[in-house]
Amino acid sequence: MTGSALACEEVQRLGRPEDSYERALRTFLGWVPEGSLALADQCPLAHVGLPDVVLTQSLAPEVTQRLASEGYINQHRFAVLPSRKRARWLLPPTYKGRPLDGFELYRPFSIGARILKALVLLVRATGWDAWVQDEVLMASRSILPIERLVNDITGESRFIFSLSLGTPGAFQKLTVQVMRPDGKILGYVKMPLTDAAGERLSNEAEFLQKLSDFPCMRSHVPRLLFAGPWNGTNILFESPLDGVIGPVHFTNLHKSFLVSLHSCCTAVSSGQALVHRTAQTWENVAPRMGAKWQGLGREALRIAQQDLNGSLVPCGIQHGDFAPWNLRTHQGDLFAFDWESATWGAPNLWDQFHFLAQTECLLKATHEGQEDGAVREQYRALYLLYLLNSTAHLKEEEAEQKSIDYREKQICRYISRAAVVTGI
Repeated sequence: MTGSALACEEVQRLGRPEDSYERALRTFLGWVPEGSLALADQCPLAHVGLPDVVLTQSLAPEVTQRLASEGYINQHRFAVLPSRKRARWLLPPTYKGRPLDGFELYRPFSIGARILKALVLLVRATGWDAWVQDEVLMASRSILPIERLVNDITGESRFIFSLSLGTPGAFQKLTVQVMRPDGKILGYVKMPLTDAAGERLSNEAEFLQKLSDFPCMRSHVPRLLFAGPWNGTNILFESPLDGVIGPVHFTNLHKSFLVSLHSCCTAVSSGQALVHRTAQTWENVAPRMGAKWQGLGREALRIAQQDLNGSLVPCGIQHGDFAPWNLRTHQGDLFAFDWESATWGAPNLWDQFHFLAQTECLLKATHEGQEDGAVREQYRALYLLYLLNSTAHLKEEEAEQKSIDYREKQICRYISRAAVVTGI
């Protein structure tokens, strides 16, 4: 069997069209979805007909040297973690003996995830790469399309990349951390791996562009460096944000940020109109939620309709995923990124409700009986509508079941409390 035939066989063995690892590689390289991955491992020494970019999973010195001798002088090496079959990150190796923090785009909160990241960084800091199970090398005869794009925007000429494959599902995206060789982060390129993810990135680009027009928000969100079509897909390139991960309790920093955000677009909605909009969103997923959920949805909407009758609800811009992992604090200010789920005309309290729900559900924070959690008691009708609305979106996103289960318990709790208050 010839080397080219062996390479084709290897492609069929390793890659499946639905595999997110392969899709991420294609997207990063700007390849068309139906194209074959070009593997150089098994090719003849004097191969011809291969494209400008090839991949190799063997990083033996003789392989990389052979590629370089045949014109593939632009090479990017990645450690595939935790493995090729379950790939979540493609991290660059050490550079001239110095480790690069390609894990900057991963900010875990759980104890287990923090320990995992700390161990990875500790081992990488030693400069020892032998612990890596799977690796991949991208070798090209000229600069990659993404390098050309970043060069046009930043003026830099040499880049190191770190890739995060995101969460599998309808909205999966590839996030590329772009660094200089010294490790300084130049920005983040987001590339959709699904059509739905592409719509979300377009939404984020729209909001970043519009928020930059407001002085009170301009310095608190990433700068949009590029947004638009690129090699057949819509991507965006945004600046990094300084700072450390924000606290898990809702503080005055959060309040001040949301006040500024809401001032950019003030509106009011009648309680009836808000209940109607939420009901429409809920009804899109209710048939798939089961009888118990359908009953909870009807009761929550009934209570909200009763409590909000004749009222006006302050509305404005909603971040959509206002949670610590999307926030940074720096020099006494709060900054927010990941505006993919942002919306216009949502109740002003929904971002605060989301922060409380996400930190309780995913980070085991406690807000019951505290000042930052009392707002749910005071505005339980709006909270019930938030719970229904967010459950509907989580269902569409194919989110973890524990997030939906948490909201079911919260709806049961606040329906019961409403019944006590009204004497039902």
